[in-house]
Amino acid sequence: MRLKEKTHRKFVEFFEKISSMYHGKDFELAYSDIQRETGAASVTLKRAIQALAEDGVIEVHSGRNSRYARFRYLLPVQENEEKNPEALLNETRNSENLSDGEKPQPGRILETINEDVTELSQLVDHLRRRVRNQEMSIALLQDRLAEIEDKMRKR
Repeated sequence: MRLKEKTHRKFVEFFEKISSMYHGKDFELAYSDIQRETGAASVTLKRAIQALAEDGVIEVHSGRNSRYARFRYLLPVQENEEKNPEALLNETRNSENLSDGEKPQPGRILETINEDVTELSQLVDHLRRRVRNQEMSIALLQDRLAEIEDKMRKR
């Protein structure tokens, strides 16, 4: 099953981003969240997930119900690949500095804090989107319930 290159790239980038948020661990997502983030139709979503699974980009397992699935991104995250040599060098320097009895560099501490804040901000934004989606669903259900109640009263 073949996808257009643009669609394939969009889904790979999406799963890479989410995987980096979860530090490469398994994560559970609603299909509707994936659809919303990628802008894909449900048929395209199903084809894309199946194609990515066949290509070995992701692993897919059933989630808590039919609207959710557990995913694992199998490819190494590109950002980590680029940072690995630098990270190893920094870790080596930090371990040398600590072994010499020196304190860690303040610049490195600030960089680590900034990375943590950025990651937490991404997680908070993701949760905000999910809460907003749930609020909209609740409002829609309340409107439908009110319409049904009105119809029942008129009879």
